[in-house]
Amino acid sequence: MSTRKTDLHLPARTPTYVSREVGAAELCISADTWDRMVDRKELPPATIVSGMPRWKWEAVEAWLSGNRNYATVPENPYLAALTNDKTQKRRSDRAA
Repeated sequence: MSTRKTDLHLPARTPTYVSREVGAAELCISADTWDRMVDRKELPPATIVSGMPRWKWEAVEAWLSGNRNYATVPENPYLAALTNDKTQKRRSDRAA
């Protein structure tokens, strides 16, 4: 169940990464409308931050302004290294 917009405390400054509820409240729409906009690619895809879907607010603003090139969030270099083939080969070489 989602939180009602009127019950959601919005900080004086929009956080760098927002949840769907906070992002929806910032746009004065429901969380369901937020989800539909993401599905229709009217908003950028979520980034997983600590296992939770989050949207970089600058990317949301860029998409709404029509600048969809900006909206790609750079890949986390730590996570990229974990899935890199070279890293996996080195780990398997150590085990042998």
